[in-house]
Amino acid sequence: MKKFLCILFTVLITLTMFCACEKKPSLFSYVSELKSDEFTGESENYKIKATYGFYEVPKENDGKVGNRAYTLSFKLPNKETENATYVLSLTFNEKIYKAVFKLNPVSNNLCAYIELDGFNLKSFDVTLFCGADAEKVTLLSIVPDTAMNYETALSHLYKEQKDLIDNYFDKDGNFTAELYARIIVKDDKPYWYFGIATGNDNLKALLIDGITGEVLAIREVF
Repeated sequence: MKKFLCILFTVLITLTMFCACEKKPSLFSYVSELKSDEFTGESENYKIKATYGFYEVPKENDGKVGNRAYTLSFKLPNKETENATYVLSLTFNEKIYKAVFKLNPVSNNLCAYIELDGFNLKSFDVTLFCGADAEKVTLLSIVPDTAMNYETALSHLYKEQKDLIDNYFDKDGNFTAELYARIIVKDDKPYWYFGIATGNDNLKALLIDGITGEVLAIREVF
């Protein structure tokens, strides 16, 4: 009996070590920017686009992950030249959120942002105010149901590019880069974009199929 217990203990230790060696690292903690959903909506006078995810505050390509803020980001196309103030209102979990659209000098679009944790809706209503006028807009997710989520996409990234990803771990097991992960929908087809940022504006970009996980393109961005 004693001999059997010793053998069993040895087998369990061996299996534990084997599983530990085979376990894939979780890449989520190294993601500093995530866009996990994309929405669009149109009413009589407005067309609104929106995305949900988080971004690093402050955003900086330094190879490290800072504080992350979950945010609904809105864009109001074709209104940037008008001399008017637009305010967006959203109710979520019985709480009202409001944001003012401001001109983004980079994209030249009017943009508004609402910090919001735990947002998981695939359709939702917002109200857009311009002076005394108010108009409701319903936004729908354009991400197909067949698209993999960011966790599955990260797993595929590591599986398909293990040697590449492992190069960013130092001898002490520290990850020496930060990841950008963004869902992209083109002609109803989902893709996942991944950026591997190592600081000093160095970036390696990868595009994978959002359904199969196949890597479609890799390139350096400077």
